Amino acid sequence: MAKRKAPELNFQQHIADFLVREHMYGVLEQTEITDTDHCIAEDHLWAFLKATQADTLKKLTDDYGTDAREEVFRALRKELEYTPLWVIFRDGLKVRGLEFRLFYPKPRSSESAAVKKHGENRITFRHHFYFDEMNQEVDFVLFLNGLPIVVLEVKHEKNQNVHDAVAQFAGRNHARKIFQHPFLYLAADTGDVMAATDPRRVENFRWHNTGLTNIPLSEKEYPVEFLYRKVLSKDELLEALSFFLIRVPKRDAEGDKPERPAFTILPRYHQSRMVRKVADDALSHFAASGDIGRKYLIHHSAGSGKTLSICWLADRLHSLFKPGTSDKLVDFVFILTDRKSLDTNIREDIEKFAHLKDIVGIAVRSDDLPRFLKERKPIIVTTQQKFAWVLEQIEKNPGLKSLRVAFLIDEAHRSQEGQMGVAIRVPFRKSEDPDAEDAAEDTADEEEKIAKIIREHDLNQLFVAFTATPAPATLTLFGAPFDVYTEAEAIAEGYIVDVAASIISYKTLYNLHCPIVPKPDEERSYPKGVVSKALQNVAFQDDELIQYKAEVMLRIFEKDVKPLIDGRAKAMIVATSRVAGLRYFDIVKEKLKERGADYKVLYAFSDFVHPETNKAISEHTLNELKDGELIENRFEGDDYRLMIVANKFQTGFDQPLLAGMFLDKPVVDRNAVQTVSRLNRCHEGKKVVVVVDFTNNAASILKAFTKYRKGTPFVPEEPDQELCTRLYSAILSAGVFTQKDAHDLVGFVAAEKDAQAQLLVNALRVRFQAKLTSSEDRKNFVYMLARFSKSFHFLTCFFIFSDELKEFVAFAEYVGPQLIKQGSVSELMKQLRQTEVVKAAVQYQGEVRSSGGVVKLRPGGGKKGVGPPPKKISVQEMIGEIRRKFNISDEEALYIRKVTELKASDPVIRSTVQAHIDDLIYLQGAYRGQVNGEIQVVYNDWARYEELADPKYTDTGGIFDIMAVTVIQTHFSA
Repeated sequence: MAKRKAPELNFQQHIADFLVREHMYGVLEQTEITDTDHCIAEDHLWAFLKATQADTLKKLTDDYGTDAREEVFRALRKELEYTPLWVIFRDGLKVRGLEFRLFYPKPRSSESAAVKKHGENRITFRHHFYFDEMNQEVDFVLFLNGLPIVVLEVKHEKNQNVHDAVAQFAGRNHARKIFQHPFLYLAADTGDVMAATDPRRVENFRWHNTGLTNIPLSEKEYPVEFLYRKVLSKDELLEALSFFLIRVPKRDAEGDKPERPAFTILPRYHQSRMVRKVADDALSHFAASGDIGRKYLIHHSAGSGKTLSICWLADRLHSLFKPGTSDKLVDFVFILTDRKSLDTNIREDIEKFAHLKDIVGIAVRSDDLPRFLKERKPIIVTTQQKFAWVLEQIEKNPGLKSLRVAFLIDEAHRSQEGQMGVAIRVPFRKSEDPDAEDAAEDTADEEEKIAKIIREHDLNQLFVAFTATPAPATLTLFGAPFDVYTEAEAIAEGYIVDVAASIISYKTLYNLHCPIVPKPDEERSYPKGVVSKALQNVAFQDDELIQYKAEVMLRIFEKDVKPLIDGRAKAMIVATSRVAGLRYFDIVKEKLKERGADYKVLYAFSDFVHPETNKAISEHTLNELKDGELIENRFEGDDYRLMIVANKFQTGFDQPLLAGMFLDKPVVDRNAVQTVSRLNRCHEGKKVVVVVDFTNNAASILKAFTKYRKGTPFVPEEPDQELCTRLYSAILSAGVFTQKDAHDLVGFVAAEKDAQAQLLVNALRVRFQAKLTSSEDRKNFVYMLARFSKSFHFLTCFFIFSDELKEFVAFAEYVGPQLIKQGSVSELMKQLRQTEVVKAAVQYQGEVRSSGGVVKLRPGGGKKGVGPPPKKISVQEMIGEIRRKFNISDEEALYIRKVTELKASDPVIRSTVQAHIDDLIYLQGAYRGQVNGEIQVVYNDWARYEELADPKYTDTGGIFDIMAVTVIQTHFSA
């Protein structure tokens, strides 16, 4: 009987067979790669040139005879010293004054010559590509006309996973041209795909999946079928070369901005998917109806790369032609951004599309937009405030009305006014209040006017709206989302930081007794919740209150925010109005001067006249900006760490170093998500963020994030793990896996149906992740599977178990190691680190008020503890227990006593324990951790930093844990 191949080799062969069978790709022999340094199959490229550019080749041959071939490859090798191969593909290769195309993209029309040349493109691949004398290899290399374009490393989850493939790329000798010339490097296992344009660093690889979970497109295929069916297809590879790839040039060091090398951008999977879907649907609709009158809603999360997505879509719509003709489908493309001064992001990103330089008009000055319309600029970037004006111009001008126009509306980056109509209205307001333009006071008639224009749009007009937080009004106008990329996907893939797990309310802050109160004795004299309640009732512009909160903010910033991101973290203070923001700016600036701080503060706002002094207040003058300098550019400098904002930059502001936010303005629903999401941009070293809410609104903010994020998973409680049969029952009762799952998987494995087995594993992992939300719970469950298997193999020597249990053992041993993908960039580990830092802050979202004070109820339900509560012990008994376990001094014992007694007298803790007296699982688990955190805050208040850094105090089961148990048990009946 032949020895069975390793699963990884089987998986690789499956892909190789698919490429030959479905894509008709040729298999390249190692000997055909004649330029081993540059990895070029020279005969293939020469054959392509002869088949497609015979006339140009004849001119070269006439001049150079038999040396013509060498002239081509000499020119190519020379150009590769300075230019990426994919750029040469796109721009062509110049050889002795003649230009050669190295490939032909898919033609826009049905002209026969173009179709014929496109048909001459040949994609081949080499399975097990050897690239040096030591016989080092990569799993797959794909070649276009003899030139390397894609490298693929494949793993099977039975043995290794996608992270191992990424690590393998990062550990290679990158001086080898095979790790320089291709434009795409793919790391894959049977369930996931990661992609990079530069394989030198692990951090360069980003997830390239179809969603939270990959699902095969056809039966008997692996979950990553989309990779070898679509991503590696001829159409998509050539489309990437001809359209999607962007080259961002090198940036020299300037001021605080460091030098940045040139790099290549390839769209993430959801970006290219959206562009293709909209373009294909627009073409299909036109073919069926003769018009482009369609509306599309694109629901893409904050941090999804929406600005680049808009630019790619604008480029694609502009390049569309009527099917089978050379007539353009779309005459105008308008990009509408949400701010009155054009968004820096949209300008910078559209400038990356160098080939669009001459056809894009960015309307900065008041006369730009009319001029662009007159000149018929194909792509025009303007603000949403000009939306109605543009439509009016099109409506009244017969020449414009006959043209087909697409509007791309960046409505997700709207201002905080909230309603769909408001986001694209003409902003003419008449009010003496300098902050009136920031309130949602416009009449319903104005909103309905704009909504009516969209609802009754001309059939020559196509609308695409982008939003991260779709509202009912948006759905009414545009219909159901046409393409979706949720916040849950963005967080799972590591594109944004999970900010919703990091919100602390002002009430929480003082329940924790942070070391920032100017008068601690007075603060302790306040009843619980009084200060937080007062914040809701006192005017936010009260000078003394701003002084007080500014001190709070600075202390928290210096202690908890400033050290983040290797000491480069910045924070935003969100003021309730421009007048309040001005006071914050003056006060914070003075406090920084008193401290001798090594950083500065900026204040971002729209210019206004102060209602008390009648003095004109200018953002430019107040911040001492240079002529033409934008405040967001000044904020990039390392000298500026704090920015106060008043009705500005709460949406659309992209600063990856932002890791802290102080909310002194109530934010709700979509506005809450958009505002706090300013912190979600990723940056190397950015693992957690700090959000402090001074409006007692943390629960509402968390509720808003839950509303717009997918899923509210259930966390099962951990059962008894002593005996094999009880472990078996516990695993089944957790509701993660069933006996049928075991039967099906074991059957697939026995029948050597590997693809079906891995598809089932993929589905089981999704269920596992949905049922178990925290990293600790997931690890504990996998550990329980391992203990179950181990106990079975030990106990089966003495006992006979049922066939069902034996089958489940085989199932556990197969599926267990594949549930958590551990690796150098494991998302699970990242989330674990984040959870450890912010866990205590999230406990407060279950607050309710009762006559006995604030009671923190356990979120959710679940079984309650059974049996009588443990007998309470005295503080003296606790100290005796600690002395027996740990070596502590008399001074330490004194502080242990004082803090324990202080927290034991806390009425909030007493009320919480009494409310959950029959729920021991909660009190001895989650709530013990919360009390532990409050004890540590007191130690921090009293400057007992050595204890806070000592593992004997902080470890699980350490002194702080023992103190927490004693505090809770104080309120049990004797």
